[in-house]
Amino acid sequence: MNEPFFLVSCSPRRGGNSDAAVRELQNALPGSCLVRRVAEAGVRPCVSCGLCASHPGSCALDGPEDGAAALFQAMFQARLSILISPVYFYHIPAQAKAFVDRSQRWWACSEKPGRGKALSAVFIGARSRGEKLFEGAERTLRYMALGLGMEWREPLCLYGLDGPGELAASVEGLERIRDFAGRLGGAFS
Repeated sequence: MNEPFFLVSCSPRRGGNSDAAVRELQNALPGSCLVRRVAEAGVRPCVSCGLCASHPGSCALDGPEDGAAALFQAMFQARLSILISPVYFYHIPAQAKAFVDRSQRWWACSEKPGRGKALSAVFIGARSRGEKLFEGAERTLRYMALGLGMEWREPLCLYGLDGPGELAASVEGLERIRDFAGRLGGAFS
């Protein structure tokens, strides 16, 4: 049976704010969740070989030693996928960006594998302010959704959470995650 929700942890390390956000989402979403960590999936970065341009939907890097195909398969089986990511220098971590780049294979496809599905994100920034702090990450994921044929849903942006335990100790931050899960989850349960 397919999970209604797929939570993609994009942090390169365990035990931080992204993990706290994943736990809170799992508890707050109205259905079962599949959780995967990009950093542990072994996603190799795109090498711009051009295979996907001549064979839309294909990637030369797919294979047993690479985890991108399994992550995409889980996205296409879930009704809603949420990427949970710290923001480093106005963007998602390198491991997560490699995963996003691998979605390029479907850009030229007439049949989009994510049609009828939705994508959103929870972004966690250490800075306490900055109107453009999450802009680069959001724009990248918005285009990922477009290339996959998924509907983009507005992300949750959390400011001022730097230390690994700060979100778990933030009553306001956890409440915002529960509210976000309730709004998104209600549409997909």
